[in-house]
Amino acid sequence: MSENTKQKVKLIMVEEKPYIVSLEKIEIGDKVIVTVGGQYPSIVDCENETVLNLLTSSKLSLTQANKIFMEPENIKFQPDQIEKILENEGLLDVEIDNGVYKYSL
Repeated sequence: MSENTKQKVKLIMVEEKPYIVSLEKIEIGDKVIVTVGGQYPSIVDCENETVLNLLTSSKLSLTQANKIFMEPENIKFQPDQIEKILENEGLLDVEIDNGVYKYSL
């Protein structure tokens, strides 16, 4: 039986390196990218309840945190592909088919 799941992910650049983040709920133990108004991305470890609460119940509506789905060393996109993805607000569909990731805009 093949395992086949689909989900929406987003490409975010941090210090000129591509990261793919999922739009799933954040949990303790996750590594996340936090942005303010879609800018100033920084990587944060969601190491305990306090950090989780700061990330998920932020009073600042512009603050957004997304779980890191794939780090730069695992991303095989070419620069022109990254540019095209970013033109689409960084949003992608990813399908996991028998452990293989397939991306589409």
